[in-house]
Amino acid sequence: MNILVTTDGSERSLCILPHAGRLAALLGADLHLARILDPRSDAAGVVAERLGPAVAEVRARWEDELRAALAAHRVAGAPLVVERRWGEDVPRAIHRAADELGAALVAIASRGAGPIRHAVFGSVAMGVLGAADLPVMTLTGCPPLPDRDGPYHVLVTTDGSAASRGVIPALAPLLQPGKVRVTLAEVVIMKALETEAEAKARALPGLQALRPLLPAGLEVGFHLPIVPPGAGIDTAILEAAAELAADAVAMATHGHSARYHLIAGSTALGVVRRAPVPVILAKSGPPAR
Repeated sequence: MNILVTTDGSERSLCILPHAGRLAALLGADLHLARILDPRSDAAGVVAERLGPAVAEVRARWEDELRAALAAHRVAGAPLVVERRWGEDVPRAIHRAADELGAALVAIASRGAGPIRHAVFGSVAMGVLGAADLPVMTLTGCPPLPDRDGPYHVLVTTDGSAASRGVIPALAPLLQPGKVRVTLAEVVIMKALETEAEAKARALPGLQALRPLLPAGLEVGFHLPIVPPGAGIDTAILEAAAELAADAVAMATHGHSARYHLIAGSTALGVVRRAPVPVILAKSGPPAR
């Protein structure tokens, strides 16, 4: 199994590296730390007679820097410099690298501090998500690794819809019994005159019905936060992640681009923007027309 972590060379973009590294170590996966090289811009400052030697010089320097970053963060992995092809944008270059590796996950840090900023910076993550049917791990900020042992705990959220369940098959290669455990969660909005116990009883069968979609032998729990109408779903998810000490939150998103995600992915966007742990996003399917 391969996990692809991307960086733009900044220290901030490396904040996700230890988190992806912990997951890779627990799964026994090979981690590749990648940076996208644009030959015409990134090699422009190198004095050389031809473009080829200039690109080779930048590639060698970047590979050394990637090795140093892996060592500094104490993550086992290999450097990967991906040369961007003519007419290829950064998300497509990342997607191509992930496809060539057969990666089960792409990890990309997000520096978004708000919806508009996230829509701009997050276009790379959303572009990768839209280009490939594989999950994308993202992280806002630079939270430390949790100080705990045991399986990697993923809080998988659903809103009860078929589209939201798309995250489960996307995660399948990562859900290895004994190495990963899952809590299936659905934030339940109470109906008028309904008690919390009644709301849980109403939603629990649907959540339990998802268990057969997960690998046999996987440790699975169920969690049903109950909220009143109008309450923030993203806040309830984040509170559940903290309460259950989750290592990551996983959810489906309808966003196929940064602009569409800004409009349709408000819950996912809110979770990504505020989560102190990585958020694993999976494409749920084509947006409704």
